[in-house]
Amino acid sequence: MGHVFNPRMVERLEDPARLEFQNPEKLLSLMKPLDGKGFLDFGVGTGFFAFPVYDRYGDRGPFFGVDIQPEMLSLLKERSLGRYKREVLKSIPASSFPLPLESESIGLMWMVNVYHEIDDRKKTLEELRRLLSPGGSLFLVDWKREETPSGPPMEERVAEVDLYDDLLEAGFDRIRSWDLYPWHMTVQVEK
Repeated sequence: MGHVFNPRMVERLEDPARLEFQNPEKLLSLMKPLDGKGFLDFGVGTGFFAFPVYDRYGDRGPFFGVDIQPEMLSLLKERSLGRYKREVLKSIPASSFPLPLESESIGLMWMVNVYHEIDDRKKTLEELRRLLSPGGSLFLVDWKREETPSGPPMEERVAEVDLYDDLLEAGFDRIRSWDLYPWHMTVQVEK
């Protein structure tokens, strides 16, 4: 497994300077939810992307935040209570698949700065494909495989062509790239 983000370094996830190179509003401009279908942030962390999506689309369907680290899910709950006075995202531990959600129940999902950390990418993508509703979109944002001022070590990063291969192997065939962020690739798949 690549390195998993250290929860003790959470201030990096919440650093306002992150907005300069990875503003959630840019990704939000591409997102189109499906009425009545859910929203899922895979690798939700502290909700840096999830809360802006919720702010815009919170009345359009259930929201889920999936993370492998219990510490991150606790922080997510704490931030939700502080921001909204209630939990607005249902936390789901990513300890095993299948996730406790119905097939084709999610209309919009995203994974930001997580793909390079995943051990079994094929199994993960197949699970996300199971959850994705027809007409729905999955956005994958991860570090480019090039030198950047911050981010994971180069040997842990995934080349965009390899991500495309992984997506095709998992059964996705409607794939598109976006040039949103200077240090990150953004790939959208539709079902």
